Amino acid sequence: MWGRAEKDWGLGFEIIDIRRFEPKDFSNLLEAEGRVWDEKMRWDFAASTRVITSCLRDKRLSGYALVDRAKIQGYCFFFYDGEKGIIGDLFIHPDLNSLGHERELLEHSLETLQATPGLRRIEAQLPHFKVEELESCFHPHHFKAYLRRFMALALETRPQVATDSGDQPSAQKAWWQQSIELIPWDKRLHDEAADLLYQSYRRHVDAMINDQYTSVMGTTRLVDNIFQNQGCGDFLAHISRMAIHRPTHQLAGILTVTRVRPRTAHIPQVGVGKSFQGVGIGTAMMEAAFRDLAQAGFQEVTLTVTDANSGAVRLYHRLGFETFKAFGAFIFDRDSHARPGE
Repeated sequence: MWGRAEKDWGLGFEIIDIRRFEPKDFSNLLEAEGRVWDEKMRWDFAASTRVITSCLRDKRLSGYALVDRAKIQGYCFFFYDGEKGIIGDLFIHPDLNSLGHERELLEHSLETLQATPGLRRIEAQLPHFKVEELESCFHPHHFKAYLRRFMALALETRPQVATDSGDQPSAQKAWWQQSIELIPWDKRLHDEAADLLYQSYRRHVDAMINDQYTSVMGTTRLVDNIFQNQGCGDFLAHISRMAIHRPTHQLAGILTVTRVRPRTAHIPQVGVGKSFQGVGIGTAMMEAAFRDLAQAGFQEVTLTVTDANSGAVRLYHRLGFETFKAFGAFIFDRDSHARPGE
């Protein structure tokens, strides 16, 4: 598959294996992508640029580059995780977005991934594109499509909730009556946090999009990625929250918060244990974090949510979040398409 000849797609454009290039060849494209992330996703892309550059240098990424007169104008890269393939990024220089080259790059990548022996699952979350822009590529390959949203809350204008000092409510809220205490993030409870995410999400729509939610090992990787690898920005331990059930010392909920721009925070994970849902713990953790973020000089906080998770979407709207970008997530599971006996 990788030995294929270069293809000319007209107007001088070629699609070429990215492993034939050096990281410096992608520098102009990555700078352009960084500007798009800052303007449209409210996110500093510098850390991601460093990771992508390192992976390109070590030839750890597979994929294709769109080349015009020896200049890279777009790319689609992917990598393998056991029996799963993950399309990590698809980006075309903004000057070329109207020419449909993203579909050409994507078709090459999907053809390669689905021809990979032993690969049973493919995941793709592509924030630069709306669902309808790419669904015609994914549908013939038997992918399921999910609409996801980037949402943001302006901290200066958010609805205010009266509180006493600390994380104790001025009124007797349901979560307080259930003997729940909110504390800053405690790294000693990482294992409990991973188990809580697993219990909360394993049959959730987000587990259909990201199968790491379907095992404790996977949710442990999610937590570690936030805390150790800065996969979603700089982790803010003093603003992130845990909810503890005081009588049993059981972890009831978690909220992680990161910095993705100097004045923009992001919420990568929020979860409430099954036996503690419905009493306002998620809202309480978020309100406490909002207060601390505002006091620390942050102007806004963002998050992503799957549109099918209607309860969460309603909650975020009630808290004052507004959608500023919609994008597509696409999932292929070979087992769901196998015929009996295969």
